[in-house]
Amino acid sequence: MNAESLLRDPGFQLNLLIWMAKEQPSAGYVVKPVFYENGFVIVYVENPFPLPPETEVQAGSSGLDISIKPEPEVILRRERDLKALYFECKASSFSPTSTTSRQARGHLLAAGPAFAEFAPGHRCLLCYVIPEKDRDPMGACLVQLAKELSGNALRPGPTSVHGLGLEEDKVRYSWDDGFKNHVGAQVYSEIVLENVTNDTDPSPLFLVFSPDDYPDPKRQDLYRQAFLQRVHAVLLCDLHRYPSTADYETTTDQLLDRTTDGVFKYCGRGRQRAMRLLVRERMFNPIFNQWRGEVPETVVIEGNSIRALSGTPKKREAFMQWLETWRQDGLEKSRPPDGQLSLFHSEFS
Repeated sequence: MNAESLLRDPGFQLNLLIWMAKEQPSAGYVVKPVFYENGFVIVYVENPFPLPPETEVQAGSSGLDISIKPEPEVILRRERDLKALYFECKASSFSPTSTTSRQARGHLLAAGPAFAEFAPGHRCLLCYVIPEKDRDPMGACLVQLAKELSGNALRPGPTSVHGLGLEEDKVRYSWDDGFKNHVGAQVYSEIVLENVTNDTDPSPLFLVFSPDDYPDPKRQDLYRQAFLQRVHAVLLCDLHRYPSTADYETTTDQLLDRTTDGVFKYCGRGRQRAMRLLVRERMFNPIFNQWRGEVPETVVIEGNSIRALSGTPKKREAFMQWLETWRQDGLEKSRPPDGQLSLFHSEFS
């Protein structure tokens, strides 16, 4: 993937926002934590935002095509002044007459007075993140959609359009007056990521994988594979540190919490279900199938939990050696046929 395409990749955009909202060292950060430095923390990651019943009724009677359960990429909040940021990412701008406008109308309403019903007292700003060169048409579209809603007695929230641009090998994140005033920022942009080239592999940045996965169909499943590699590394590290004379037990949620550096708990239920399913189907089950029938048992799978039994030192050593080498080709072999990849997409529907 070339560097320009990376800025349009939904998985990259989502994870960039998450890193920008995470506490990180002032020096040596992964992505510059611009939002965290301005006092904002994560509330939700890809969690549906159902509109209040009254707003839903008004939307239904307006004659406009409006999503009544919009799903923002990320919601952040700042406790000291009860301000919130509601993010939506797009690969490009769109027109008020496009089918994407249905979703945008829902986001506009969610970020308006309806947001105060979700978080009393909070003032929300809807932020669209898009490649830098598409900022102006995206802003014009949002203005037009807001006028359309207001003209039908609906109350949209304020908006801001943010741009992702490349400066040599650096990613610059830019914003407008709306964001600057809402947040109290001193500048209009920041370099948030460095050393980005056409050879850059973005998967190490992925705390959460995107349901769209890799945008090139020929390399579909790439991000899930990279994510599973990280889950496997956490599991293996745990086992190496655990006493060989004791049973080891963990769950999908515990592994995912550590793999995502704590972000898993902020994810919506659909995203959490998909991540559990991915680990269970592509990691737990193949491990269990390899070792089933051993007497005495070596591995036990029960729902979303996995237990590695201490057994004999020789058997424990054999299991650990197998798990080390399984990472090299076992995860790839656990990949379902292309026609079955929709299994993971369906969790988000």
